[in-house]
Amino acid sequence: MSFRRIEYFLSVAKHLNFTKAARECYVAQAAISQQIKQFEEELGFKLFDRGGAAVSLTPAGEYLAQQCRVVLSQYNGAVKQARAIADGAKRELRLGINGPFAQDSIPGYLRRFRQLHPEAAIALREGGRDEMLDALLKEELDVIIIPDYGLDLDERFETLELSSERAKFMTGPHTPLAGRRFVSPAELAGQTIFRVEGLSEEAQDQPLPGYFVRLGLGENPIQRVKTYLEATILVQAGLGIAAIPGGMEGKVTRDVSVFSIEGDSFRLRTIALRLLPSVSAAADYFFQVIRQELARAKRME
Repeated sequence: MSFRRIEYFLSVAKHLNFTKAARECYVAQAAISQQIKQFEEELGFKLFDRGGAAVSLTPAGEYLAQQCRVVLSQYNGAVKQARAIADGAKRELRLGINGPFAQDSIPGYLRRFRQLHPEAAIALREGGRDEMLDALLKEELDVIIIPDYGLDLDERFETLELSSERAKFMTGPHTPLAGRRFVSPAELAGQTIFRVEGLSEEAQDQPLPGYFVRLGLGENPIQRVKTYLEATILVQAGLGIAAIPGGMEGKVTRDVSVFSIEGDSFRLRTIALRLLPSVSAAADYFFQVIRQELARAKRME
């Protein structure tokens, strides 16, 4: 079986028309019909039902077409990466980050990545979560590290969970909440909540505000900011509060006080995300590093 034959098969599957498929593949209709016939003989089952001018995929043909699209995409991506390596192009990991987990753990992953692949360049890009997702889909980034709340991910993506932590809040050093370990939701009524999320309009529809509603804070003013640095500065000034992962508590500046919400069990989850099928050797290598480090951490628990 050749990749050319797979291309012919997928073209007929797309158009359900041998003439259009032959035109798309720049071959004679007789040639593409012969290739499909030989393919079916090789497989031992029919790919298409042919009824006069009408052509339809058999159930087996429909399943095979789905799988072949993945195989062909992986093959084309591998050829693209191999050609870049053969041409002497420098391998580069383009990593997008959003959220506090990046500052905590990404340096360790990058250090291990550099040890294993010293020839690879590393480019970091920080921004809002929607901005990172858009850049990943446009193949401007190879891997992104983002919070996952509200994401509706499909088979185009591979994910690795990096952390899952209870949510806490930070407040300024000169507020009535400073120094408290636990605060009731009622005491937060009216407080401005700085929500760390990109500035795209899509972010308004994501469900973190639903968390605030469950706490009874649905009427609180919410100001969206792009990074945790912005949120921290505003919180330090005593202008409001911001939700953070519990693991970040020991890493915030000393001028910020962190507290938990009484009875709250909401968790902030952070994931590494890449596109499938992979078109980036650097993404493959970086995901291997993350898997190894996560497995090592689990063994040490």
